Parts: sequence; structure tokens; C-alpha cells
Amino acid sequence: MKRIVVLVALASAVGHAQPPQRATGTTQAHVTAVLVDVVVRDKRGEPVRDLGQSDFQLFEDGVPQTISSFTPIFDGAVAAPETPKPSTATAQPSATVASPSPASGITVTALVFDRLTPEARRLAVQAAQNYLGTQQQAPSYIGIFSVDLALTPFAPFTRNVRVLRQALDKMTSRASASFNSPEQKEQKANADQQAAMAGQAAARAEAAGGPGAGAAVGGAPGDAMLAEMQSKMIQDFEVMERDQQGYATTNGLFAVINALRPLPGRKSLVFFSEGVAIPPAVQRLFLGVIDAANRANVSIYAMDAAGLRADSEQAKIGDAVNQAGRRGINTGYSNASGSNNSPLTQALEKSEDVLRQDPHTGLSDLAQETGGQLFDNTNNLRQGFDSIENDLRNYYLVGYIPGNDTYDGHFRTIDVKVKRPGVTIAARKGYFAVRDTGGLPINSWEAPALGALEQKPVPNAFPIRAGALLFPERDRPGLVPVIVDLKTAPLTFQSAADGKTYSSDFAVLVRFLDAQNQVARKVSQHYEVKGAVADVARAKQGEVIFYREPELSAGVYTMETVVYDAPSGKSSVRLATVEVPKTDAGKLRMSSLVLVNRGEKVPEKDRRNDNPLLVKDTILYPNLGEAVSKASNEVAFYFAVYPAAGAAALESMIELQQDGKRVAQLPMPLAASDASGRIQQVGRLPRGQLAPGMYELRAIVKQGNDQISRSTMLRITE
Repeated sequence: MKRIVVLVALASAVGHAQPPQRATGTTQAHVTAVLVDVVVRDKRGEPVRDLGQSDFQLFEDGVPQTISSFTPIFDGAVAAPETPKPSTATAQPSATVASPSPASGITVTALVFDRLTPEARRLAVQAAQNYLGTQQQAPSYIGIFSVDLALTPFAPFTRNVRVLRQALDKMTSRASASFNSPEQKEQKANADQQAAMAGQAAARAEAAGGPGAGAAVGGAPGDAMLAEMQSKMIQDFEVMERDQQGYATTNGLFAVINALRPLPGRKSLVFFSEGVAIPPAVQRLFLGVIDAANRANVSIYAMDAAGLRADSEQAKIGDAVNQAGRRGINTGYSNASGSNNSPLTQALEKSEDVLRQDPHTGLSDLAQETGGQLFDNTNNLRQGFDSIENDLRNYYLVGYIPGNDTYDGHFRTIDVKVKRPGVTIAARKGYFAVRDTGGLPINSWEAPALGALEQKPVPNAFPIRAGALLFPERDRPGLVPVIVDLKTAPLTFQSAADGKTYSSDFAVLVRFLDAQNQVARKVSQHYEVKGAVADVARAKQGEVIFYREPELSAGVYTMETVVYDAPSGKSSVRLATVEVPKTDAGKLRMSSLVLVNRGEKVPEKDRRNDNPLLVKDTILYPNLGEAVSKASNEVAFYFAVYPAAGAAALESMIELQQDGKRVAQLPMPLAASDASGRIQQVGRLPRGQLAPGMYELRAIVKQGNDQISRSTMLRITE
């Protein structure tokens, strides 16, 4: 155990040293093969069944590709391929995960009901019930799910119509959260109307009375200010609510797609929704959903459950955009009365956000980008199921080996053409060139970072530090807290076109590869920093601490950490080896030994008691290899002990070694255990008695015949 902790500490300490090198055999180097399922329909929407390989043309990023495998699949059965499939060495795709051979003829469909109004839910459930018909068995395996504040399964994948009908009956009576309900829409419209009327009255009063006229609350300008405040409050809440709605929808779709991934053949996901909210905060996750569906061979069929709409959504959006333009077309500001000095560009940004509320925007993107279809502006959704069934059972599986075979993280567009007029083609539109993630979804900000991990030698554009700790908690024995620390100074800060604001865009990603070089866990965070250009100097003096708590099974892992700066395309990578030992809840356990940089008091409302680095009311920030200077009076350290219940008393000591020789060894009384039985031990070493140099700090704990030690490196400077 000691060896592993030292490795982690040393891996953290090279943040400012020579670029790290990748261990031999940790990754594959090239994209091997890509499989694309292609649906071809005639003018009536019926499947075209008589095409051969020579009828197809396939392009990646506009470059023609050689088709290496071609398999027609009609009525769910594999027809005789024209050419042999590539050998196993080249046929297993890495860039986009294709399903195993669809020869079994099994077809699978997930029915996913987004949060719906009662009328929309009734329409969607009725369409699903009509699709099931009166037979005892459904035409394919069907699972039923609901996405609201969480993903709720209503029926497992089954062909038993009775089970499916019972699930749909439950779905009918289910109430959705009040995201964007008609009442909320009416409330917002009334607030906007009141604000506009008050603003017009204020403008007239100001023009009639001159400067200062009616400035008191109760006068026209005062009424306008209050109305504007109320409208802004409702708008701000709406933005936050839409963000949460978008997160819930994307997370639910991710989960269903990942469940479908291992199944053979082409799969379908029927998504009943009244429109997908895609605010800026959710846009990148939304793109990740599309990529995950393409990798899992899942086509999304979106059904607008609002049915036949009386009012055109495009007309509503056009009105909103025109209103923003009229509001400040002459002045450049959105409110001529002066009660709101927001630039017109902000109103236009809001209009762009409004555009994404159109059901055609999100639902159409989901369908078109995954080779599915959108069914909208109709009260007869049942007919869409016929098309879905045809697509599931009649398609062409086309394979090719990309001419560009590197995992660079870029998005590769795929364009399929057929040498026959009058047909329509449905196929995935592309993929991120990263190797298989074992079913873990890839967000758009992660793709270039994953590409950086494949570079040889690995990049080292700016200093970063990374470390993994072991905390075998009672309920989380494989808990491996991950910390990444970086300064913001080397990152790119871009000025906006108006010269008034700046922005920074970067991502942190940590990936664990198991002994078979498969991705076991992946955690990441995308950072978009914006502010006034006057504050950019202060922003460049900042520090970012990325913290996550993944859990891993016992084993040895390669931990890969990358920080990717999007504007410059530069990145830095750190590599480490982490061993997660097997744990026995009935025996003595111990966490990593952590050097502490600093502590910070946490307000009671913000304390998370299961945070392993929270000691009473203080969160501890680990030292990830930084040297301790003479300016420090002491060196703080921390570890946790998990005693075996009912066993012997504990003994503990702290030891300091240099060049393999013991410098000091002292007994260390342990703190009292908390309610869970865990002991959180914080200790201190006086800095003044330590000469400059490299030391190994060890903590040793005994309980009966069991003894555990943990160690870390300590560097002392003048």
C-alpha cells in the first residue's frame, strides 16, 4: 500500500517538471472501423430493399471512403452480404461503437415520455396503446420510461402486452412537474405586458415633465421600475427552471441510451415531448446525447405530443425577435426609457435562446442527427410507429475504415449518398474521434480533451497538479477522491468584439483505465468564465480546484488527467498509477495520508457530512506535491481510520524518514470516533526542526494483529 501512495504523490509533484510519458500499452493508437446503419425510403416512405453496395457512396469530412463491409437487413433478418466482412482485427469499431451482429432478428424500442401536460400525455399514451393493438405479444421488445425530475421505469423491456398496457395506464395518471406550465406562461406574459405598459407610461411622463418627473415610487417611472423588477425576477427563475429541465431530460436520455447500448442490431427510442429546452448551459450535454445515441446504434424518433398546434411556434418566436429589435433599434439599448441599460446584444442573445424553445429545434436535432424522424403538428401519432417498425427491420449496415485514423477528439461528419433519385436517406451524421469509453457518454467538451490524451508524447503546455486519494468509507469502500489543481494565468482569456468583456473556456477531465486498458470511470467539468474586461487581470491570478468522488472496484488503474484550453487548443496531461485494495468491513482500514495546504470553515448549511475531507466544520485542501517553505511554521497532515468493531484498542505512531533512514518516530494519540465509527486524525509537524530536503512521512496504525501504514512525500525548501 505504501508504494502506491508514494506513486500518487510523486505523480502529483511533477506538475512543473519534465513532460510525463505514457506507459507502454495503455491505449490503442488508431480508429479501426466505423459501422453506419442506413435507412433508405422511397417517395411513399416505404423502405427501399434492392440496393447494392455499388449504389452507396460514403464521405467522412467530405472525403470519399472505401466501403469495406455491406450487409442488407430486411424484415429483421440479415441478407447475404455482397462482400465478406473485414477480419476481426479491423471490424470491431472503436470510434463509434456498433452493435454485435443483428442476425438474431431481435428489435428493441424504448418509449420515453418527457414531462407532459395532461392533454399531451393523453395523446401520447393513446398512440402507444394503439400501437400495441389487441395482440398478446408486441411486435418488438418494448420498455416504457418517464423523464421528469428523475428517470422512472414503468415497464422493463418485454413483449408482454398486458404488462405494457398496465404501465401505460399508470403513465396516464402520472402528474408532471410544473416546468413551463400554462399557468407559468400566462404569469410571465402578464408580467412582461405590465412592464411594457409601465415603461411606455414612464416615457410619456418623462417627456411631458422633463428630468426628474415622477421619480418617486408611485409615479410612472417608479411603477415602471417595479414592473421591470417583477418581470426580471420571473425571467431569472424561468432561466434556472429551464436549465434544470434540460439537465433532467439529457440525463434521462443518457441513461436509456446506455441501457440499450449492449443490445444487438438497430435500436429505437421513441421520445414523446412537447419540446426540448436547450438553454446554453445544457447545449453541450445535448450534443453529448446525440453522440451517445450514435455510438450505441440508437435512432431517436421524436413525437411532438402537443399534437396539432393552433399557433405557429415560428410565428411566436418571430414576434419575440422583432420585439427585441424594436425595443432598441435606434439607441442600441433594450429599454429607451432608461430603466434598463442592457445592450441590444443581450436581447438578441435572449432571442437566440428563445429559438431553441421551438419543438422543431431540439426534437428535430435529436431525430435527424441520429437517423430517426420527427413526427409533429398532428394528432395522429400512431402512424409514426409504422415508420419506426419499418426502419427497425429494414436497413443497410455499411462499414468503412476511415482514412483519418487518429483519435484526435474532433467531430467527423458522415455523409451517405445513394445513386438513385427520389429517395430519402436516414443515417447518423458523424462521431467524435475518440476511442470507446465502455458505454460512458461523451460530452462535447470532453472530446478534444480525450484527443489530447492520445498524443505522443503527451502534452505539457502549462503546469497542473493531480492526485487520487483512497478513503474506504463504510458505505463506499472504493471511494477514490480526485483533486486537480491549476492556476488560471496560463489559460487563454479572450476579449469580446466590443472590448468590454472577456471569456475563458477550458475543461478538466480525469479517466481511469483498468488492467485491460478499458475505461472504468470518467469524470469531468467544463468551465466557461466571463466578466468585465477590467477584471481580467484578477481572473488571471485565480486558482481552479477540481474535485470529484468516483468509486472504483478493487484493482490497479492508470489515472489519466488532462486540462484542455479550448481557444488555444493547448493541454497538459498527468499520468499516475492508483491501486484500490480489497476491503473487509470487519477489519481495520485506513485512508491515504494527506498533506494539508490549508483549511476553510464551511457554513453549516453547506456542509456535506459524507465528504471525506470535511473535518467537523472545516474542509481540508490537500497538498498535491508543493514544497513547504520556511515561511510555514508547521506541516499539517490528515488521515482517516476505520477500526474493526469490537476489536482490540488502537495504537498509532507517526514516522519521518530521509534517504531510507528514520529521522523521528513518535506515538500519536488518535481522536475520538464519530457516529459512523470513523476516526478523523489531524496532526502537525513543527517546520523549524526540519532541514531542507525530501522526506517520507509515514502514519502507522495497529489494532490487535492488524497493522496498516500509509505514506507520502514531503519536500522542504528554504
